[in-house]
Amino acid sequence: MSARANTTPSRLAAGQVAMHDLRARSSIVAVQGDLQLEFRDHSLAWLGDAVPSTSITLREGQCFVTPQRGTVSISAAHGPVAAFVLQPSRAQAQGNNVVGSAARHLAALVKMTLGRAA
Repeated sequence: MSARANTTPSRLAAGQVAMHDLRARSSIVAVQGDLQLEFRDHSLAWLGDAVPSTSITLREGQCFVTPQRGTVSISAAHGPVAAFVLQPSRAQAQGNNVVGSAARHLAALVKMTLGRAA
């Protein structure tokens, strides 16, 4: 799964794990309960289990910014339920806005050109 700009929290029940492939500088915000994050250094992922994973507990209300691209597993640290929001890196969000803006301008140009031809 990839990160998308979404303000709707993703919910996790006890024992449930969410895996997300995130770009560098993406944010994970704990909005309900505590989260357990686990990831490996992306540049060493080819070594598999030979490289220890990093484990972080994210308390409710805290935000973690990913230092590099990679897969992060997210689970409820304590309690029956936890919720989080993923926010893409600013560069990714700005890139998506540029592409969307360019597409809108191109569509308007095509519409105007076709309107003149008709």
